[in-house]
Amino acid sequence: MTALFHFLFVIIKSYLLALIYTPIVWLLWVLILKVRKKYTGFKWSGIWRVYTIVGLLLIMFSFTYYGNHGLGDDSRIPLGHGEAIEQGDQFTYFTPKGTNKQVHVKAFVLKGDNLCMAVDSGYKVYNLKTKGVVNFSEGQMYDAFAFSYGLPLSLQLQSFNSQYDNYWNGWRFWLLP
Repeated sequence: MTALFHFLFVIIKSYLLALIYTPIVWLLWVLILKVRKKYTGFKWSGIWRVYTIVGLLLIMFSFTYYGNHGLGDDSRIPLGHGEAIEQGDQFTYFTPKGTNKQVHVKAFVLKGDNLCMAVDSGYKVYNLKTKGVVNFSEGQMYDAFAFSYGLPLSLQLQSFNSQYDNYWNGWRFWLLP
């Protein structure tokens, strides 16, 4: 049920954002037509068509890799290279691409192509580009590895909620559906 309400919110927010983007797109379209000498004059039906198209494009964007932040109780942060870390029912998990195995994540930080995670069995460093994993059973072993490779130390790992707020707030909150 929360997913349905969130979906309706996405639709409403997309069309409200379309009210802002439509004049910009319309002016650019008119300039292009004037340069090509094909401008036929102002018509409200043209603006309505642009508004509808911009709204639909914003809704479609909200379901792409970079626009999808989850619906309802599910939350999602894109990491790059087609990977994402997700949270559902307050449990954070990472599912490496090409596998069905979910890794329960307590805290994490993304540094370059390396996803550093505190997991149930210790610590993991997952390289998003090479899909390689380095496992550590103790924090001291992880910290030594992290220090030598310039990765965040175990105390610098952050919760999903704080990283979700950092990623999706700001300009993404105001300018994207």
